[in-house]
Amino acid sequence: MSNRKEEYLTFLKELIALPSVSAKHEKLPETAALLGQALEKLGGQVEIDDSYFAPLVIAHFNSNQAGAKNLIIYNHYDVQPAEPFNLWDQDPWTLTEKDGHLIGRGVDDDKGNITARFTALAEYLDENDGQLPVNITFLIEGSEETASQHLDDYLAKHPELKADLIIWESGNKDDQGQIELGGGNKGIVTFDVTAKTAGIDLHSSLATVVDSAAWRLSQGLATLFDPKTGRIQVPDFYEDVVTPNQREKDLVAALPGTKEEFIKGHQITAPLLTDKRGDDWKEALYFEPSINIEGISSGYEDQGVKTVLPAEATAKLEARLVPGMDPDKTLKQIQDFLADQGFADLTVTKTLGQPGYRSDMSDPEIKKVIDLAKDFYPGEPVVSPTSPGTGPMAYVNNAIKAPIISLGVGYQGALDHAPNENIRLTDYEDNIKFVKLIIGSYANH
Repeated sequence: MSNRKEEYLTFLKELIALPSVSAKHEKLPETAALLGQALEKLGGQVEIDDSYFAPLVIAHFNSNQAGAKNLIIYNHYDVQPAEPFNLWDQDPWTLTEKDGHLIGRGVDDDKGNITARFTALAEYLDENDGQLPVNITFLIEGSEETASQHLDDYLAKHPELKADLIIWESGNKDDQGQIELGGGNKGIVTFDVTAKTAGIDLHSSLATVVDSAAWRLSQGLATLFDPKTGRIQVPDFYEDVVTPNQREKDLVAALPGTKEEFIKGHQITAPLLTDKRGDDWKEALYFEPSINIEGISSGYEDQGVKTVLPAEATAKLEARLVPGMDPDKTLKQIQDFLADQGFADLTVTKTLGQPGYRSDMSDPEIKKVIDLAKDFYPGEPVVSPTSPGTGPMAYVNNAIKAPIISLGVGYQGALDHAPNENIRLTDYEDNIKFVKLIIGSYANH
């Protein structure tokens, strides 16, 4: 292992040791400062913008070649909470190497991707007399796990940021060991819905005459869905959806995995919603919006029995959005529909929101990365125009107007957001080599 790999694996241990949980506003300035120091040591022109609770780290590495192109590398340094701690096999804040894996909270999402890219840049500079064929800017935010709060505000403050291509934060190898390259993600709006039917919890004997908040809430939420089709019944919910083009449909259809494998792999016991209406499950997964109930809380939920009529009930919901859909407009549509159905008394409170985005996977800059992957990795790369998950690609593309492609150090068993999050050292080292290859490819542009 090269000295640079060892150096940045040691740095990865320092990053993992900082519990930079954006949901709790923990250790965010400290992590940003640590990243800034490492980027300065590498020779970057570093700015840490701390205008908001999660500082933004920007570092420029400039080429001395006339007409050099611009490459932005986006990452995030915040992580999900590590709870429940008892399900980890070791301390989540201590990077652990075991059986060819690196284990720790954030090692895949996203700190391992950060240090792999630092390593690639450092090795490239070492091997090329400190010269770059492309201008490289690192853009590292600290609130991605909480819907990238204020990222759009930060980007508005930095109009100097420009790029011909943006390399996104992460990506996986699939079950067959093929590298996955992605070009988009869904948006999201999260919100709470609360029902209140009395000032205090009541004796359940009053249920013959008093409405229960739990009933009231569940009845209201049930109006959102058509039980026969699983489609969302909110008027105009789908009206702004950008329909995928044929190339995007073909790319998704070619993604590996059958419906049967999907059902088995996720241990699904209920019928798929797409089966109810005869739709293609892959197209729905990647190109359709959704509404999901994340959790419902009301009344007595402890052991045994308590005969209570709940006065208040709350549900946490999310709507996953596709390009074309606006988070605030979507939430207003849901709120208005509930009122039209006779549930104007339900309180709807927005918590987070961001729009969705899809890259044009035929863009020349993206096709170049795909071609490099074909040459570097065994087997054909898996190319997807979007993912079912959410991220702030739309914010970045709206501000910088450049195509985006994602690639990373992960694999199907990385357990992002779960206990024992991990990566394989072989994937980590492959990613370093591939990022160096991307940098080097600009020498021939």
